[in-house]
Amino acid sequence: MKNKVVFVLIAAFLGTLFLFSCRGEQEKKTEINSQWKFVKNIDLNNVNPIGIVAQENFLWLSDVTNNRIVKIDLDGKIIESFDGFKRPMHMAIQKDKIYIPEYTSDSLKILEDGKVSTYKLKEKPDAIAGVSIDGNTVAVADFYNNRIILQQDNKVTIIGKEGHNDGELYYPTDVAIKNDLIYVADAYNNRVQVFDFSGKYVRMIGWNEGVKVAAGLKVTDSQVIVADFDGNRILVYNLYGKLLQTLNGKFNQPTDIEIVSNKMYVVNYKGKSLAVYQK
Repeated sequence: MKNKVVFVLIAAFLGTLFLFSCRGEQEKKTEINSQWKFVKNIDLNNVNPIGIVAQENFLWLSDVTNNRIVKIDLDGKIIESFDGFKRPMHMAIQKDKIYIPEYTSDSLKILEDGKVSTYKLKEKPDAIAGVSIDGNTVAVADFYNNRIILQQDNKVTIIGKEGHNDGELYYPTDVAIKNDLIYVADAYNNRVQVFDFSGKYVRMIGWNEGVKVAAGLKVTDSQVIVADFDGNRILVYNLYGKLLQTLNGKFNQPTDIEIVSNKMYVVNYKGKSLAVYQK
């Protein structure tokens, strides 16, 4: 009887080890299959891009040198161009509305059907570097005030303050709302920080990898993708900050990332181009 019990326990233990082994192998295969691979480079000619958003099978770029917004197809051909913006930065899109932060006018513009309006912020920013939209919730990266302004209908929450500790920001350049969390490209603290909607610090991403300038980010359902401007690379993390992949060799001061139909488009600011990757 004793030998039977021992045998059952050993069998159960070995079965558990087998299940963990299978799970580990499956996770490795999933991670390999989700790797980004370089496809091509798209020359943007006279476009000096900072931000990028996708609308169906088109891309919108903020052309910071020419103070305009351009709509291009997925091969880089300009379809439409809208002038008169004042240093447009990292944009956001919701339905047919393009939200455009103007760095030099401290205002948030909306482009819809060729017409431009101004979104009313209840808190005065000093240079808006990025914006994210989720329903009625708007988050803007308030660059010189070293904070994020989170506006939900009539409620305003200030996230962060100048500093280098957890929960403090130093010139944030981009922001993303995802799954009730706020992801911030904390540019000159060389990291991404995550907050909840109350402004409470949740976690840090990118510190261990020596990010030089976290200029822009894209947050998907499973990944946080960071543009390291001075490092000339893209860092891919899971949502909890585990590094999954480092992409380099194809970038010239990358500033922003967008994903369309399983393809990743990376904005090269100095290179005036898009680097295209595919899983």
